[in-house]
Amino acid sequence: MLLLKPEEDLVLCQSADPVNYFAMLRSTAKATQDFCVRQNVRYLCLSGVLRGYHPWHACYNRIIIMHQLMQTGFEGWYLHLDADAFVHDPEFDIRGYLAGAGEHSFIFTHGATREPWDVNDGVYLANFAHPHTRTIIARWMQRLEAIPAERLKNAAEWYQTPCDQRMLHLLLRAEPELASQIRHEHPRFINGQNSSFIRQVLRAHERDPALRLMKIALQVEHSMALRQRGGEADVALLCGISRALGLPLPKTPADIQAATRDQGALLEHMKALVAEARQRQKAERAAARQQEQRPPAPPPNE
Repeated sequence: MLLLKPEEDLVLCQSADPVNYFAMLRSTAKATQDFCVRQNVRYLCLSGVLRGYHPWHACYNRIIIMHQLMQTGFEGWYLHLDADAFVHDPEFDIRGYLAGAGEHSFIFTHGATREPWDVNDGVYLANFAHPHTRTIIARWMQRLEAIPAERLKNAAEWYQTPCDQRMLHLLLRAEPELASQIRHEHPRFINGQNSSFIRQVLRAHERDPALRLMKIALQVEHSMALRQRGGEADVALLCGISRALGLPLPKTPADIQAATRDQGALLEHMKALVAEARQRQKAERAAARQQEQRPPAPPPNE
């Protein structure tokens, strides 16, 4: 978290709990961090629970981070992305877009009802120079601090106490004026699984957690490849293939460098891996047949 006012005019934060969403954050952070480096955006990546006791309480992190950032005197724009979201287009002119959004406090997509207060806070942009933004952050933090520690301790499941989005909806409904300066964008731009700028793969898009994680990781890699951004690290790539084939891992950095020197070297490495895997499978099948043909052991003497 930031304790001093950032020199950058844009701050982007991704946050997740370290149990259920760590792997997802590790995947989406690659594309998002690349965008921040390219565009001189201060990047924060947090895996943990700042207030609470259970993994889902990490949803409150965004409130605490924004509140602390506001206390530094920051007056730029803040971008929040949940762990299941990532920047798909690193070349998007974010500053040009925000130059025409100064009269707005927040930029969200609509929720199901399309009421002004019904927003999705999985991806959003907040204008810290707008008075409504500062009021909303303060009110949001007050609602969070009003939840007793004991109640949080007993809220092991989602919605046993209000989540971040529920609290935001309640305060915007209680003070409609605070929702009047919010811009509502279309999911074709942000917050959708096929958005042009920031994509998000929600639970509604894929209920199976393992398939959802795989879908997100694959989308990230496609996005990185499409714009010729660096993909998965060489070490993880080669070790992952070796583990999947049940083969020994590369032993030294020199092994990794030799195998990934160029496409030809990688192809030769892959051929060697396939040959070794087939040889191992052949030996295992032969051992299994030999075991099947072995006569049964005689019964023990009585």
